[in-house]
Amino acid sequence: MSIIPDPVAVLLNILPFFLAIVGMYRIILKPMVAYLDERNDAIEGGKQEAAEIEARITERAEEYDARLAQARQTVSGLRADRRAESQEAYDAQIALVRSDADTAISSALDEINAARAVAAATMKQNVDDLANAVAGRVLGRELAGS
Repeated sequence: MSIIPDPVAVLLNILPFFLAIVGMYRIILKPMVAYLDERNDAIEGGKQEAAEIEARITERAEEYDARLAQARQTVSGLRADRRAESQEAYDAQIALVRSDADTAISSALDEINAARAVAAATMKQNVDDLANAVAGRVLGRELAGS
């Protein structure tokens, strides 16, 4: 028995191993690496596409927010204009009603003052007549000034 192996036997034993390795590389490993590379490329492409879509969505959301802010500002301006117009109409109506009320109050006060003057004159006449009548009864004769 020799310690050094027979090179032909070693070569014949190594040859099927190398053929199996090459066959496995071509049949299993190479297609699997290609599949994993395609899968990785698809994942990266999907991530990139998702990032682009997210960027577009963000851009559109900013546009919509800007339009919404502008619409709110426009509506706020219109509301303020309408409120100012309504306040002006209210103030004009109140001024008209106050003017009419002041006229009616002034007219009523004039009527009251005229009626008071008439009532005062009538009362003065009645007091004078009553005083003359009482004095005439007390004295038993008619007074000269009546």
